[in-house]
Amino acid sequence: MVDCRLLILCPVIALEMAGKTMKDDAVRTSDHGFPGIPKLIFLDTNVVQNLHSFGEFIYEDIFDLETDSRMSELGPRFRGDILALANFMALGRRCGWPIAVSPGALGELRAIPQPGKRIALTGWASELAHYFLQNLELRVSAEGSSGNEVERFTLPQRRWLSDLLEVLPQESDRHLIIDALEYGCDVFLTLDYRTIWRYRAELVRFGIRVMRPVELLELIELRACLLR
Repeated sequence: MVDCRLLILCPVIALEMAGKTMKDDAVRTSDHGFPGIPKLIFLDTNVVQNLHSFGEFIYEDIFDLETDSRMSELGPRFRGDILALANFMALGRRCGWPIAVSPGALGELRAIPQPGKRIALTGWASELAHYFLQNLELRVSAEGSSGNEVERFTLPQRRWLSDLLEVLPQESDRHLIIDALEYGCDVFLTLDYRTIWRYRAELVRFGIRVMRPVELLELIELRACLLR
């Protein structure tokens, strides 16, 4: 059975596959110089993890002293981002969000040493990834694709992109960015402040915006009239 949270997270996958060349950022910019509503949002592994870890608060609006303490222990920036995630998902109950989850996130979650936590998170990530890929196939099929699978980067192309992404010290982070580009995402949502978000300016040239939940919510609020 599909987790009911999936229906809140992404009841509609509005996927528009990008070409294999980097697109002009103006394509993703609406009038008056403000960035438009994201077409497809890639969820970093840490976002997937925290959607589960703080699920009662994010999806059910249950906020108790324990939740408050856990959020506060990780600092004001993290606290602000979890609050933004909750508001973002609350908006999603009305309009749905086009999200993407890479199977690569599963590899990172499988490395968690605690068995109970590992099983819970990999199960949640598997459902998200399956839901995304299922809707991706439906969209491609509806658009008349001759194949059953989405065109992927070739291995040489992934190696070439990995070399271009050498600013990111961790190879796993490079692979996630490449996955996001492969799916045609224009936003990479992360809580990784030390690496991916830190190098966000260097990643703009790839046609993808690396954002924290707080930043994404601010972007959405600029176009809040579209959600009413």
